[in-house]
Amino acid sequence: MRGPRTLSAAIVLVAGVAVTGCQASGSEEVTLTFLNPHAGAYEPVAEAFEQAHPGVSIELQSVPFEQMVEQTQARLSSGDTSIDIVSVDPPRLANMVQQGFLTEETDHLPEMEANVSQAAISSVTVDDRQWAYPLWTSDNFLFYNRTLLEEAGLPVPGPTSADRLTWEEVVDMSRSLVDAGDAQYGIGMDQVDRYYALQPLLESMGAGPGLEGPDGLTPAVDTEEWERFGQWYGGLYADGLAPRGVDPAQMVDLFRAGHSAFLLGGASAIGRIADGDFPGEWGIAPHPYFADGPIVTPTDSWAIGVSATSEHQEIARDFVQFATLDPQGAQLASSVNTLPPVQHEAFDEYVGYIQELAPEQTAHFGELFQEDTEHYARHRPTSAGYVQFESEMNNAFSDIRNGADPRRVLGSAQEALERQLDRLRELAAEAEGNER
Repeated sequence: MRGPRTLSAAIVLVAGVAVTGCQASGSEEVTLTFLNPHAGAYEPVAEAFEQAHPGVSIELQSVPFEQMVEQTQARLSSGDTSIDIVSVDPPRLANMVQQGFLTEETDHLPEMEANVSQAAISSVTVDDRQWAYPLWTSDNFLFYNRTLLEEAGLPVPGPTSADRLTWEEVVDMSRSLVDAGDAQYGIGMDQVDRYYALQPLLESMGAGPGLEGPDGLTPAVDTEEWERFGQWYGGLYADGLAPRGVDPAQMVDLFRAGHSAFLLGGASAIGRIADGDFPGEWGIAPHPYFADGPIVTPTDSWAIGVSATSEHQEIARDFVQFATLDPQGAQLASSVNTLPPVQHEAFDEYVGYIQELAPEQTAHFGELFQEDTEHYARHRPTSAGYVQFESEMNNAFSDIRNGADPRRVLGSAQEALERQLDRLRELAAEAEGNER
């Protein structure tokens, strides 16, 4: 995309000045390997760090998102010393900590507190200790096709939290547009079938997060509230209001081409929508909620940790802190994927950049993002079993979207999770016994 590359080039110049005074790590040649699922995203920050640290090279090993957990598990559990830095998805942190994959970073809590919010710090905290550095955060918004709505005589959503629509209103407008032939689809989601995007809807409808108990290892996905959500979610696709056969990666393009009236998506969609010929006018509204429930929005994104098996932990930590806590480093780390950095100064710069991409549509973006984060954001469950939980639930949501009975699907998911999470408890008990 034209915008991110331009931003990246501009920040490289700033960062190059900012870190010129850093001390090199010494005369020894060191290569730090950074395992991550974001191809191309870290090239600017790696280049700036290398310039400031002669003799240090950052090798970016990028794997597809779907393979990240498997790669991390296989390599770090084997004691692979070639991995120095690793991307961390906050809900998976407890599992990584339990297996000893990461160095503890609690000693650097004061630096975190000076640069990022407590909400961001909590995303890298397990048992009141810090194990990684928060990098990005997130929120979802309701993108809408202004032209379609206006031509159909439907109200255009407002841009502030006070204007927030209910899901009932969104579905009613979608049904009106689809039934009249004004739109092929009413609603799209850029993370369709993924727990991250659906958790806020579940909890706004009155359901729990799906994992309960002090250790987060008690599944609860076969409740009446979860089934009610499943019926609602499946109904969107059965009624033709949402597309069944479209891959999540294509959802933004579907909206950008004018085929969907609404899109529930993150900030990264703004650049893709703005950088093209949208067939009409579009806008951004707050994340909807259900009329009888609370406002709930998603939050958190990727963090970065230091591998416990790394032979270069000190310089690896220097890089991680530059990418997450340094204003210029954090800007660089957000310059390609255009994901919101949690570092305070970098976030302010990020908002300014987003507003340059689409000035009219993003006039209230920063204000809305902060309000959602402070008042409505809900973390995903912290659990050593989150990997199994998310995999099971994403498959369940996909089955429901494709027409399967929600009660049967959720009942099967409950049984599968009970078996898997019970086994995790057994393994944890065995490990604790061995330590004694």
